[in-house]
Amino acid sequence: MDAELRSLLLKKAGALLARRAYSRGEMRARLIKMAGETAVESILDRLEQLNLLNDADYAYNFAFRRTQREGWGPAKMQEALRRRGVSPATIARALERVRNELSADSTLEALLERYCGTHGIPANPKDIQRLIFYMQRRGFDEEAIRGVLRHRMPAAALRRFETGE
Repeated sequence: MDAELRSLLLKKAGALLARRAYSRGEMRARLIKMAGETAVESILDRLEQLNLLNDADYAYNFAFRRTQREGWGPAKMQEALRRRGVSPATIARALERVRNELSADSTLEALLERYCGTHGIPANPKDIQRLIFYMQRRGFDEEAIRGVLRHRMPAAALRRFETGE
């Protein structure tokens, strides 16, 4: 690879990284438009040596932020990180690290508080089902959702929902 191409690729990568962090897969997708696979891989390796690209840190920060600020669950984060080119093993380690620092129940409870603050406390089965679908779209499994709802919702409302009365 000639020095001019290398310089151009590093300059482009630097401009991208100045705005936000990127995973290796995202950066590859951006740089591959400018050069061949071999040249791009060489630049990506160099960026990793300089610790400007770090998929483990990227995945952890992405997952932690989405959990804290946006109420995302594990399934939604896993899919988003996969689309960004992060390896499954790195995703699993990042999600485990976040799970150790933040409990899923506290994340679900915060999401429930926000939802109820906007939509009110669900009082009928249709509203409870809507809440469950909302939490599932955020990436939480139904068992965890129902566990949090049992502790936070009025028992009579949940009983009507579960029995269909």
